[in-house]
Amino acid sequence: MKLYHLPTGLLHVNAYFLVNPQTNNAILIDGGESYKAIKKAEQDLGVKVTALLLTHAHFDHAGNARALQKDGVKVYISKIDAPKLKNGLNLAGDFGRQFEPLDADVLVDDGDELQIEGITVKVIATPGHTDGSVTFMVDDMLFTGDTLFLQSVGRTDFPTGDKNQLINSVKRLFNLDGEYKVYPGHEDFTTLSHERKYNMFVDYD
Repeated sequence: MKLYHLPTGLLHVNAYFLVNPQTNNAILIDGGESYKAIKKAEQDLGVKVTALLLTHAHFDHAGNARALQKDGVKVYISKIDAPKLKNGLNLAGDFGRQFEPLDADVLVDDGDELQIEGITVKVIATPGHTDGSVTFMVDDMLFTGDTLFLQSVGRTDFPTGDKNQLINSVKRLFNLDGEYKVYPGHEDFTTLSHERKYNMFVDYD
């Protein structure tokens, strides 16, 4: 499996391509807003995205989901956040952004183990930024969306956000056995061992 990274959209969401090198088919995690950027990356990398996994439904992560779905890409999201793809809780209206509503193809839940393009993806519920936020675990990688960042955590002041839930979610990640690379929804990558030592989430308000 190969991993590629593309910052996309006005809020610089990290879009991640997980590629099966035998088929050149790819899973896209948090595609961002720009459809054109994703299609250009597909062309430049020589890959075909067949699945879009959303850590949560906010517009900056899911803004191009419907356009990709029209191309045949299957959209995965937690069953809790799925309704936000069709209502104002995706925050597009609050930021003056366009958002084409959609019904997700696959609803996921905590503990699900997905087999997509020969890649095993485990779903970990990590509510707090939204009530339906999830983290995707692939091998020794955690795709944390807006739950866990480099020495920081996600905001909880948006609708359905909850500080106590977020703290519990981050603790759940910290309690995972072993070492993991952390690929957040924004900004720089990190590791779980680094965050266990330096992340000051307990003081977050």
